[in-house]
Amino acid sequence: MKKILFLAMIFAIGINQVYARDYAELQIKEMKHAQKYGTTKQYLNKKNINYANQNLLQIKDPKIIKICNYNEIPEKKYEAKLQADEKQYKVFEKELSKKSLNKYKTQANGEDYYKVYRVAEKLIRANNLDYLNWRIEIYKDSKDVNAYTSNTNFIAISTALFDTFSENEDALALVIGHEMGHALLGHAQRKQKIVDIMNHISYNVGLIKYRIESKNMEYAADAEGAKLAFRAGYDLNAASEVMRYFGTLPREKDWRTTHPDPNKRLKNINDNAKYFPNDWTLVGKENIYNSDVLKVRLSSDRKSMVISASDKKENKDGYFALETLEELYTRLAYMNYLDGKFAKAIKYFDKLFEIDQTNAAAYLYASYASEYLYNNTKNSKYLELAKNYANKGYQLDSKNKFIKEQVDSL
Repeated sequence: MKKILFLAMIFAIGINQVYARDYAELQIKEMKHAQKYGTTKQYLNKKNINYANQNLLQIKDPKIIKICNYNEIPEKKYEAKLQADEKQYKVFEKELSKKSLNKYKTQANGEDYYKVYRVAEKLIRANNLDYLNWRIEIYKDSKDVNAYTSNTNFIAISTALFDTFSENEDALALVIGHEMGHALLGHAQRKQKIVDIMNHISYNVGLIKYRIESKNMEYAADAEGAKLAFRAGYDLNAASEVMRYFGTLPREKDWRTTHPDPNKRLKNINDNAKYFPNDWTLVGKENIYNSDVLKVRLSSDRKSMVISASDKKENKDGYFALETLEELYTRLAYMNYLDGKFAKAIKYFDKLFEIDQTNAAAYLYASYASEYLYNNTKNSKYLELAKNYANKGYQLDSKNKFIKEQVDSL
């Protein structure tokens, strides 16, 4: 009996304590948490990409380093081409938007597929990715904002992701470009090798490797997807909305997940995009101008669409190719040089020279960068470096007037 009375007293005290609780104080504590986890500020915290100051500084640039080759298309001709293409697009819009699609139980409306088609088709044409059929599915999932690729030419987008970004084509382009990046970089094959380690050698070792490598692959696919979207003329600043959104979602501890923190992913995209040459958009324009609208149809499963490969390319050289290491080092070195980051430029030129000692133009620009560092610091080591680079360039191309001028001036 005493036990019952004691428990009743404790219960009564507990009730009184609950009612005596200061809910204003509770709200203060909760608002402290909200300062860290609140989503609105994270979502709206837009930081634009600051592109490199291309040729704004008064520095030597004889234009003999070529990052990309293209023929500039007059704007009137380009606009006329786009208008002509629109007529063909209207045909496909009608086909995809037919009400009869519903009887096939497609997982999204035909209008939705058409919007995704237009973004994906532009990415494909601008980047010469029309060497095979691309398959895209918008699958039914109202909760998980996600997209993935499981094959060399298959991309799946959840209805939740599409509905969230359906009015932001730049964001859709970055998402689709990211998944294309996974495919182009061979990440499915790379992951399978790690899975084989998990299955046949050591699951725990393989799992740790899988998580680390997966994060690195996400960073690489983000950068590659940004390249594809940029060449197609999409605005990476507007596209960053998708990463800001992902930053508001709950996530596991970093060591337990295969995807990096969205804020780090956004920084990765921004850091890479600083060194995208503006001429890439002109390459994309030329590719679109010289290609025809790609056909689209419902796939045989009636749950996805197929964007058909072009049948007019004469040889494989006209198709997409990943940047080689030589091209990547040259681009990073040149873009840093144009931005006045001379020490960083020299770092990448030196990486280039480790694998290619035949680029006379690169030696000239490395000499320019070293000369600027000497002028700024008066450190004689940079003067010697400038002379060495210039002499190596001269040995490779003694007839180049710019290299000869640099050798003589030093």
